[in-house]
Amino acid sequence: MLDRKWTMYILHHSHTDIGYTDLQERIIYTHVDYIKSAVNTIKEGYKNGTIDKDFKWNCETYYCVERFLEEATEQEKNDFYDVVKSNNIGLSATYLNFNDLVDKEVLNKRTKEMVDIFGEQGIDVKVAMNADVNGISLGTFDVLLDNNIEFLFTNIHTHHGMYPLYQNQKPYYWENKDGKRLLVFSGEHYNLGNALGIIYNKNINFMTENYFGKTQPQNHIDALKHNIDNYLEQCAENGYDYNFIPACVSGVFSDNAPPNTDIIRTIKEFNDVYGDEIELQMVTVQEFYDKIKDQVKDAPVYTGDLTDWWANGVGSTPYAVKHYKEAQRMYHLCKRLDRDGNISNEKLVREAEDNMLLFAEHTWGHSSTITNPYDTMVQNLDIRNISYASKAHEASAKDLNRITHKKGDKLRYYDLSGKIKAINPSNKRLKSVVEFYIEVWKYQGVKVICESTGEEMKAQMSSHPRGVLISFVDTFEANEEKVYSYEEVFKKEIVNTRVAYVGAERVKDIVNDYDTTNYKIPYGIENDYFKISYEIGKGVTSFYNKVDKVEMLKEGDSAFFTPIYEKTPVKTDVYEERRLLGRNIRGLHAEKYIGKLVDIKIIDNGEIFTTVELIYELEGTYFSSVIIKLYNTLPKLEFKYKIAKTLSTDIESVYLPLTLDNLNATKYIDKSDAVMRPGIDQVPGTCMEYYLVDNGLIYESDKNTILIQTKDTPLIYMGELKHHPIVLCDNKEENNKRDVYSWIMNNTWETNFKMDLSGITEYCYTLDLVETTNARESFNRMKDESFGVITFMIND
Repeated sequence: MLDRKWTMYILHHSHTDIGYTDLQERIIYTHVDYIKSAVNTIKEGYKNGTIDKDFKWNCETYYCVERFLEEATEQEKNDFYDVVKSNNIGLSATYLNFNDLVDKEVLNKRTKEMVDIFGEQGIDVKVAMNADVNGISLGTFDVLLDNNIEFLFTNIHTHHGMYPLYQNQKPYYWENKDGKRLLVFSGEHYNLGNALGIIYNKNINFMTENYFGKTQPQNHIDALKHNIDNYLEQCAENGYDYNFIPACVSGVFSDNAPPNTDIIRTIKEFNDVYGDEIELQMVTVQEFYDKIKDQVKDAPVYTGDLTDWWANGVGSTPYAVKHYKEAQRMYHLCKRLDRDGNISNEKLVREAEDNMLLFAEHTWGHSSTITNPYDTMVQNLDIRNISYASKAHEASAKDLNRITHKKGDKLRYYDLSGKIKAINPSNKRLKSVVEFYIEVWKYQGVKVICESTGEEMKAQMSSHPRGVLISFVDTFEANEEKVYSYEEVFKKEIVNTRVAYVGAERVKDIVNDYDTTNYKIPYGIENDYFKISYEIGKGVTSFYNKVDKVEMLKEGDSAFFTPIYEKTPVKTDVYEERRLLGRNIRGLHAEKYIGKLVDIKIIDNGEIFTTVELIYELEGTYFSSVIIKLYNTLPKLEFKYKIAKTLSTDIESVYLPLTLDNLNATKYIDKSDAVMRPGIDQVPGTCMEYYLVDNGLIYESDKNTILIQTKDTPLIYMGELKHHPIVLCDNKEENNKRDVYSWIMNNTWETNFKMDLSGITEYCYTLDLVETTNARESFNRMKDESFGVITFMIND
């Protein structure tokens, strides 16, 4: 028996999945129709005095409202605003249910638009809800707070995930670094109301069986009372001490479900019979907030990241994610080069933003992506999802062309002599590599002069897919533009055969004082900051930090520059094996393969940099290599992983270790433009297996900081590479000491994330050693480094 009268708040909504159940455009159009249907139903209820005037509908995401407002007539818009004001339709400041790829600046812009649009109608948007997604980044919380959102209602789905704080149906305050607070109610699954039976289910669904068993009373209302009693008793036994509880419900037990007026009729029928014990109230999210905020004002306060368990989805489409990350950088580069917005095409900017937001939406693909990868709908949804990244890339590339052309780009690459302009897009002083290419078959040598100083720059030529790449290093003030002239020069190469350092076959393998680099490169490369050693059969044997005088290479699984392949062979079927992983990303019988170094190629050795390619033999790949470019005068190296991945239906992952040993450093990552220490700066009870980052990872020590930029691969994994019991975040310092890996790709999901990882590409990284010991400044610098110096040929 229940020991108190309860109120159950029923929040009717449709979980927004842009994909999963149908083609994306059809889903979007359908959600617009849902809003129209809900408005018309409510209007008719008021007109005729029927129970439908008490019907409530919640727009889970603003995106659907935005599309509705684009489609609606003026009358339909006015009717919509009216039913919002009458509290029959609830708004949510959640634009879409995102993964952490979402761009904070773009999301903030779109959220502000929403608040302003409804503010003009006399409607204050103060609440947000989300469903399904397993996390919300620090930066996304800040977007809500910066737009005066006061309440967030979360409905986490524990499919390969988990709610925070070790318990759901729990209110708490989330506080940011500035002391602003957001009330969060961590609710149940977004179909709790369906599992309870608020919508009559002819067949008992799996959630109802999980919660309440297979045996149910035959009468709908009696079955609903039976299930609610059981659920509330369970909540009370587990310490829930409020007299209210929320339950979300969909029109049918499905994502992208329609409004269903049977809900309000069920509520009336239930209350007529059992309302003295348990009263059901259909509410909007705003009404729910208004009814509970005073009752939960003593809720505990937490800070930190609500880390996303579903972040690993980005690893299922690594090629598209790489494309998206470059699109995102181009979008922000356009903003930096055209700070006043005088050149940019607003239509292209909007197109880029729209598609960036759609690609960062959490759905990915059709529900049968794994179980029926041959299906036409599966292929269509995959291609359409990739197209969002590509359209964002295209729009930003078009805008960048306009901006650089306006700044002098002659749009030609063929001149054997001429001028280039180099622009520092950063607000800070930057010492950087400057590069441009000439589309030419053969170029003897080059002379580069800085026009403002008259200085001849030390320059290096190397190969480029369209000719020759010319590189040099220079220092730029904030936002500085420099012009350089260049011309071809003939450099006669003479091999000094009198000095004992090279033979007639031109192999330079003798130890000598005349040329002190070439004979060393087959065994290692170094500059004033780093020394890297390697040996065929043994792999990379040393990664020495000459500034801090410390060996950074950790032996074993986490040896830097050494790719790793992991698979769990599928023994039963592709769906069931993946379902049984739970929150692990591999099975108990997982197999791990460490890349074996089988060849070394020296690509470049010049005045600016040295480049070597380490070729690995690795299971699961047709080709696998790591190319390391070490700059002679900069505390910087670039490395990229080239992979030709084979096709398999097994559960697979590919990693590149990013662990640096013996630094006595704290690790930081950036998420949605917020900085955090993984394993520490998190809401308790959240995921600390892996993280989706903006720019990369830093190791911050007392003296220096090492920045590792993961340009194309935003997912990092922390911990041991083996099946293990899952420890939820307890904020201990030791959590920050775990090994870290770039988690390049995976196909661990059994429904809508892609299984086919096959393809050919390269994933690029940079590593910088800097003197700053401020994490925020370090990530700002990393972001600046990601743009580098922008160069293009100009007219004389």
